[in-house]
Amino acid sequence: MDFQFGSQTFRNVQVPILWGTRAILAHPTGVLSIINIGGETAKLEVIGDSPSNDVEYSEKEDGFVIYDNDQQVYFYSPARKLIRDMKGELPECELKSDHVRIGTNKIGNSMVSGFQVGIGVSSKGFFVGGPLPKGLAELKL
Repeated sequence: MDFQFGSQTFRNVQVPILWGTRAILAHPTGVLSIINIGGETAKLEVIGDSPSNDVEYSEKEDGFVIYDNDQQVYFYSPARKLIRDMKGELPECELKSDHVRIGTNKIGNSMVSGFQVGIGVSSKGFFVGGPLPKGLAELKL
């Protein structure tokens, strides 16, 4: 599939941004959806910048916190397109019109084509263009 995050273009990728075990997808209107692919089946957590009906959440600042088994997992601000790990294991990710920020690193005006994952983020760092890590659920759109 093809996705556009501001100045970042992802062509023929399965997951444009993989933040830990969460696939971040951009809609043509600019809103985001976040899907947890860390289990046996994919679970939609955020759809079109709003919490899914099937997820536990609480409002915070200019966004909301997503929970899993009564544990805070991450904060998402639709206004800032900012995703923050509540456990502090993953670097913060911000999707701007001219760049993607991962922690203190910025990626701008780029195109990733033909990989399963466009940008992958883990507790050890990030990569641009690579395979989908083993053990994740299949993402079907």
